[in-house]
Amino acid sequence: MATKASIPVRSASATAPVGATLSPSSPRRRFTSARTALAVGVAVGSLALGAAGSAQAASVATWEKVAQCESTNNWSINTHNGFYGGLQISLYNWRYYGGTAYASRPDLATERQQILIAEKLLADQGAGAWTCSPGTGLATDHSNPYPDPAPTPAPPAKNNRVIEAVEGGALHEVYTDNSGTWHDNAVPGVPGGIDAVAFAYNASGQRVVEAVEGGTLHEIYTDAAGNWYDNAVPGVGGGISALGFAYNPSGQRVIEAVENGTLHEIYTDTAGAWHDNAVPGVGDGISAVSVQVKPDSTRVIEAVENGTLHEIYSDTTGTWHDNAVPGVGGGISALGFAYNPSGQRVIEAVENGTLHEIYTDTAGTWHDNAVPGVGGGISAVSVQVKPDSTRVIEAVENGTLHEIYSDTTGTWYDNAIPGQAGSATALSFNLA
Repeated sequence: MATKASIPVRSASATAPVGATLSPSSPRRRFTSARTALAVGVAVGSLALGAAGSAQAASVATWEKVAQCESTNNWSINTHNGFYGGLQISLYNWRYYGGTAYASRPDLATERQQILIAEKLLADQGAGAWTCSPGTGLATDHSNPYPDPAPTPAPPAKNNRVIEAVEGGALHEVYTDNSGTWHDNAVPGVPGGIDAVAFAYNASGQRVVEAVEGGTLHEIYTDAAGNWYDNAVPGVGGGISALGFAYNPSGQRVIEAVENGTLHEIYTDTAGAWHDNAVPGVGDGISAVSVQVKPDSTRVIEAVENGTLHEIYSDTTGTWHDNAVPGVGGGISALGFAYNPSGQRVIEAVENGTLHEIYTDTAGTWHDNAVPGVGGGISAVSVQVKPDSTRVIEAVENGTLHEIYSDTTGTWYDNAIPGQAGSATALSFNLA
């Protein structure tokens, strides 16, 4: 099982939205620690990470020895214990190291694809990430399992887009099917009056939407059967106007919310209890936020403070920092934020109604460029960065949903999503 000592395992008692079922861990094997499944409000592909262990590669034969111990060489196994496939890779690690370029879960990918992702995990975490590694040669093998470069995978079904959008104050799910056709369905059982939404997948692949309904925080989610639920989040203050949402590596929900103009962190603990704390040392006048949770559980928030872009983040000691982003124009009203495969920040921001891409380069320098060929009147944006570094943005332009994206040559496109009524005000999206 792929583990990491600094992050506790998500046990059978870990929390999930009410109505969602957690399966117990396999009784066959003990686990001391793990990176557990994470459905981040953004899928960033495989990050370029430095090696944390001595082993950098292993032959197919060695990986099959590990798989024999982990799963009896069953590369399509899914026992609902939070680990998948022949090498028992968690959904969090699969997504973090770019596995969704092949399939949504390890057990749905080929043996070769699982090994290619395991190679990245091995380079980052070392052979100790697998409890079965002793005696397999994983720590000493250093062979390239596939000496020829692996072909770039064809765009899989996960390139389908799923948007949770507010249309006329009501929650709608707007999505593409495998043929590329768009659908727009009202979410059943959810009252109107929604002002803001943030959306992520949980470890079981169900949709979890954190929404502002009449100024209060609600959690709207599906269970395994596809039924929708809408529950007010207990113990959270009112006056919420904006929010960002992600899962931490242990599977708890982390929401960064603007309550009466100040930033609050709302989160669940391992017992499922909710907490609402003001973030210390952060200025007032916040109007928009987007958050990512890093593998070490530190949070990075891109926020609009009085129209200017600020980066608010926690370090490993829990201390918060609030810095204005240099070289960025004012007049920002909305933004979406993700990491690219090389670990740089990519922010799609609305500056005076037009779309700008704000990003860091490999030296950490910030850049602010207007996105060419995109119409004005943008009021809301949400972004995902694909493994090939192309960006997909879902935006509200003059009340209608638009998909704005770049191709591999860097050319931008702006297309209205067909079948929309023209009353959208907010949205959040993921690739599926």
